[in-house]
Amino acid sequence: MAPRPALLPAPPLASSRYNRQLLLPQVRVRGQEHLLNSKVLIIGLGGLGSPASLYLAGAGVGTLGLMDGDSVELGNLHRQIVHTEAAARKGLLKVRSAAARCKELNSEIRYVLHEERASADNILGIIAQYDLVLDCTDNPATRYLISDACVVLGKALVSGAAQRGEGMLVVLDSPPFPRPAAAGEGGHDKGPCYRCVFPRPPPPEMVRGCSEIGILGPVVGVIGTLMAGEAIKIIVAGCHVAVSSTPTSSNDSHMSSPTSSQPDQKPSQKQPHHTMLLYNTYAADPRGMFRTVTMRGRKKDCLACGDDDALARKGLSRITADVISQGRLDYQAFCGVFEDVKVLGEERRIGAKEFLETQTNPEHNLLGEEFESLREKGIVIDVREEHEYELGAKVAGSLNIPLSRILRLGGSAFDELGLLRRDGDKGQISAESHTQTTDAGDEADGFDRGPEQSGPANEELNVTLQPNGVTHQERTQTRQSRPPPVYFVCPRGNDSQIAAQKFLERLEADGAASQPWGWIGDVKGGYVALEKHSQPQDPASGL
Repeated sequence: MAPRPALLPAPPLASSRYNRQLLLPQVRVRGQEHLLNSKVLIIGLGGLGSPASLYLAGAGVGTLGLMDGDSVELGNLHRQIVHTEAAARKGLLKVRSAAARCKELNSEIRYVLHEERASADNILGIIAQYDLVLDCTDNPATRYLISDACVVLGKALVSGAAQRGEGMLVVLDSPPFPRPAAAGEGGHDKGPCYRCVFPRPPPPEMVRGCSEIGILGPVVGVIGTLMAGEAIKIIVAGCHVAVSSTPTSSNDSHMSSPTSSQPDQKPSQKQPHHTMLLYNTYAADPRGMFRTVTMRGRKKDCLACGDDDALARKGLSRITADVISQGRLDYQAFCGVFEDVKVLGEERRIGAKEFLETQTNPEHNLLGEEFESLREKGIVIDVREEHEYELGAKVAGSLNIPLSRILRLGGSAFDELGLLRRDGDKGQISAESHTQTTDAGDEADGFDRGPEQSGPANEELNVTLQPNGVTHQERTQTRQSRPPPVYFVCPRGNDSQIAAQKFLERLEADGAASQPWGWIGDVKGGYVALEKHSQPQDPASGL
């Protein structure tokens, strides 16, 4: 009989690429085995999904699923660090770009690509293939859809969000099943879902993307990295899989608690605290950059994860796989669709093409006669925020009065520009407009406002007719007799209506509506429409 060796070799994993994380008592060999056998899905390969995918690939997740239907653009790269300039130039799909980069980091794991956006048609079939899901999407409707699917399929969900300089992270549906009680220990209830935390979606007008309000790259980096960390903690603890109803053995007791500090530690008798992590990189007090909010836990009457008896008492039906896959729950309708503001009547709105004609007509560009040009082109008030005005395209000679200032101050926000003329005043434009002010001799053909005239739109000519039959174009081109029109403009033609209405309300309150004023209104479609109509057309297209 051969003698037993005196020195037993170390486990193969101990000398693997994962050695540094194996040294953590919370991970060890068994935790790494959980990672290598796990299947994780990341939905959304943008700012959040980029760092999450890299760190999960590096950690050795056995199968990493990547789901996104968008392509890489140059404007993504300041925050979506998994993508490259080469991918942007080629317009690669984000899932392919991310997979290529992750393979360069770890080629030993399996990658599955889902080149499509999450929808009711595909979400159940895709999530069913995985143990854990990371929601890195950027709109409420998709978040509710993903959460409902995870509840139906019994999958834990890590959800994150970020805008401007702030971010949020929450672990949902964890554990995805009630944890049975071990001998002498208390069990754990299911974790709350997205509907428990946010029973009602935010108003659609409050949902604005990063392309509108901005995002600091490191903010999504922080949240995405923390999402990967939470996913690793759940997997290492074994809380990403269902647990048998029989009491667990002492060797497997670590699978009963996501908060265990060691894989072999016994589960706590206390229910786990369900918390939300908030991050603000611009916090006034640096000690408040990270805040943790304790949530109330699962709602017994939640439509997705609630108890059957509680739902029955309220006459409610549970969200099931059939409800989702058959499209019986309209997530877009539930979250609401942002509709264009309808504040002004059509007689106070001008199309983008017609507006551009009033600004670009050569006879309006009178060299050395700046005030003449102002009277012909009109006064253009841009209501974007200062930083948006600074960065975006703008109408030459326009004045910037942010909508936030108008809403805060009301009509008085226009006072400093001298646009509200009272008896005895001379029409003046603030020096901020870089336009010369008038003197006494200019008053007759400068800012004396004629009576406000409005009337029905002539649908055949597609121009606005005033009661005297004069079109808007004729009004703005009448020289030495007509006051200048006042145009309000914003990104999409919504905020501009609100601002114009505030201006009109101020005129009415001051009794200035009876004073001679030019046409007052906004530009339909805002800068989105203006940029579309200002692009040169191909003569061959016939447009």
